[in-house]
Amino acid sequence: MKKNLRIVSIAAAALLAVAPVAASAVSTVSAADATTTTTATTTTNKPTVDLTGAGAVTNADKTVTVTPNFTLTAAVAKDKKVTASATLQGTITASLNGTSVTANVIDAAKDVTLKSNTGLTTIYKYDADKKTIENNLGKWNEAAGDVYVKAGNDYQVELKGVGFSFGSANANKEVSLKLPSNVTVAGDAVKDNNKVTLDQYGNVTNLTFTVKGIKAYDATNTSAVQFYNTNSGLIESKATYITLADNDGNLNVNTLFDGLKKQYKAVQLQNGELKDVNVTTTAADLTAELEKAGIKVNAAGDFEAPASFTATLTAKSTVNGKVATLPVTVTVPNGKVVPSQSKTIMHNAYFYDKDAKRVGTDKVTRYNTVTVATSTTTINGKAYYEVVENGKATGKFINADNIDGTKRTLKHNAYVYKSSKKRANKVVLKKGTEVTTYGGSYTFKNGKQYYKIGNNTDKTYVKASNF
Repeated sequence: MKKNLRIVSIAAAALLAVAPVAASAVSTVSAADATTTTTATTTTNKPTVDLTGAGAVTNADKTVTVTPNFTLTAAVAKDKKVTASATLQGTITASLNGTSVTANVIDAAKDVTLKSNTGLTTIYKYDADKKTIENNLGKWNEAAGDVYVKAGNDYQVELKGVGFSFGSANANKEVSLKLPSNVTVAGDAVKDNNKVTLDQYGNVTNLTFTVKGIKAYDATNTSAVQFYNTNSGLIESKATYITLADNDGNLNVNTLFDGLKKQYKAVQLQNGELKDVNVTTTAADLTAELEKAGIKVNAAGDFEAPASFTATLTAKSTVNGKVATLPVTVTVPNGKVVPSQSKTIMHNAYFYDKDAKRVGTDKVTRYNTVTVATSTTTINGKAYYEVVENGKATGKFINADNIDGTKRTLKHNAYVYKSSKKRANKVVLKKGTEVTTYGGSYTFKNGKQYYKIGNNTDKTYVKASNF
């Protein structure tokens, strides 16, 4: 589950119009203003990234992943005048036990400062204590003879006063903050190896994060990133890749990853020429994708190869931030084929993951067929069929009640209906009879609930109140 709190594009004026954490009133300042006193009233440094719903820290190394993420677009100038201000977009994400919460940096930090990567030139700074804003996002830098934020240059952001709430389940625990390589954290609560001790409420506050190496994107370059097949030379949006498992039926993540990157390259049009774009996907990302699909990968990166599975490549341009994603269907002729069967869906069915949490909004409508495993899997006390595609277990499950139904015993004699007003036939089902119903009950126009009975497409329903 991922909960997006609020992700806002921080254009110069918009960034100035919102005070970090909280504000009763803030003056709106144009990009041309250098320093402006506001009437902001900020709150105390309370936790601003809420992960209380993630439960207790249970992993062995007690780590919580924290990922600040920024997109910086350079200013555009003509004749030493800025025609389009630089913009900054930022979020901070915390992840624990599979739950991720993302907050806008405006909400997560008390102070926000953007500097050159050397840390010498301040481009934007909001000071909550002094209630001032210094802003050069839309100004020409006379000393440098260029804009303050130039395409291709690196910058850094400092976030002060960031707080996290991990809930009472983690009260007084010591946890480690796992950060990207370009991010550091400081504060009175921070110890060696980015360890922090939570208070009696499971909170930690007054943290300062510094994010370096933020490259300014070129707003004038609108070229997309694309993947092409090095074998055929064709641009592809969906791809296929064929490989063989070893004598034990295994593949290795690293070997597979190298093969995928060799066959599929990412490119972008830059200054009239096609230039290579780095693939941002890592072997660790590929491992996570496999395991999410229910394919277990050991410490050496080996896994039992199914006959078919999906591996996704992603590339991101350092020129304009454009992203391309390429889903690759990997076919393994000697891979393991999961035994499967074709089943008819008797009641509209959603897909669920291995924890019985709904996956997306797609569903299989009734009376259509679906390929599933030959036996059910019990999740939280209920039976589910795992969906099989191309001989591979997908990690998506359908409630078996929507396929096989549930046997129920009638407490009263019951008619069989085709609608709320009409009977389907003259049959009277006797009290004590065992009847198979499919899926949840339907509410008819008369407001009463009915179960579908009969393993067919006939309109045959029995009042739920009779069971």
